[in-house]
Amino acid sequence: MKAKSSRANSYAFEREDNGKIIWVNWTTMIEQDVAGYIKLPDGVMARRRQDLEAKPARKKPREARTVPMPVISDTLGFPVQAFRDREAQRLAWGCTDIEFRRDPKVPEFYQVHCASERARDAYAKRRNLVNRTGSLGGGPMLSQEDLDRAAQLVSR
Repeated sequence: MKAKSSRANSYAFEREDNGKIIWVNWTTMIEQDVAGYIKLPDGVMARRRQDLEAKPARKKPREARTVPMPVISDTLGFPVQAFRDREAQRLAWGCTDIEFRRDPKVPEFYQVHCASERARDAYAKRRNLVNRTGSLGGGPMLSQEDLDRAAQLVSR
């Protein structure tokens, strides 16, 4: 068996008659059938051997982050006019891991930058907001009173 090829544009095929490995160019390789066979000029069939071909080097996997990625929220954001009030609230609540920054695309708007998802959730709770996005595990949250009212409306 032949060693792996170092040529990037060559493709390995094993002859059916004697098992020898031959190397062909892209034009010949692309003529292979669905099962990976080509017919050689001498009439013998040859099966593709991808395991012998040089593979492009893969990038090294990234190391896991040791510091959590910051959470940027437009949903918790607000217009410039509300900055003083929101900043005063943030300081009064002691939210030190929350920061307000201008949106780079819309300077008249502030985004809320949080140190973590936990900080985002705590800040949202202080503002009486709840994450009800279904994809994030939330969902519609109805009280028994809401359900009773809906039942009365339906039964009329």
